[in-house]
Amino acid sequence: QFFYVGAQVCVSSFFIRFSHHVAGIEEKAAAIFLSIALLGFMVGRFIGTFLLNYISPPRLLAIYSFANLVLLILASTLDGMFSIYALIGVEFFMSIMFPTIFSLSIHGLGSKTKEGASFVIMSIVGGAIFPVIMGRVSDLTNIQLSYLVPAACFFVIFYFAIKNAKVKSVTVSRSGGH
Repeated sequence: QFFYVGAQVCVSSFFIRFSHHVAGIEEKAAAIFLSIALLGFMVGRFIGTFLLNYISPPRLLAIYSFANLVLLILASTLDGMFSIYALIGVEFFMSIMFPTIFSLSIHGLGSKTKEGASFVIMSIVGGAIFPVIMGRVSDLTNIQLSYLVPAACFFVIFYFAIKNAKVKSVTVSRSGGH
């Protein structure tokens, strides 16, 4: 959850600046693209929730995190509108991550579930840490390369999903989350 929330805040917070520097899009137009991306997040939540009826949560999490890893590498290396479309895709694929990671994290804790859930929720502090790292990388290199920071976060999430592959079913929250 630490890495997911960090990645989510990074992707969304730097979107308008990225759009301007990489694709030459003015702020107001970039804000519209960000709104479309956030709409994609919502649509992705509905589609992802449907898919969870047929695909195990760790497998779907692995697929979505790998997709984000690829999209962020593309956004970090290609110029123009394609990199904007890649970031819009990232928002779509982030949609099921918060509730899925949460459910997998507390799966099997038994009497320690409440304590474990508290620690998982405290880990959202990643949303305050990774944007600072991303901003520093942006200052040292450029905004485009700084998107490798959330890419690294999605690599960790992919690893987490693979490590949980044996979990066949968990109760995933159908509401809430980020």
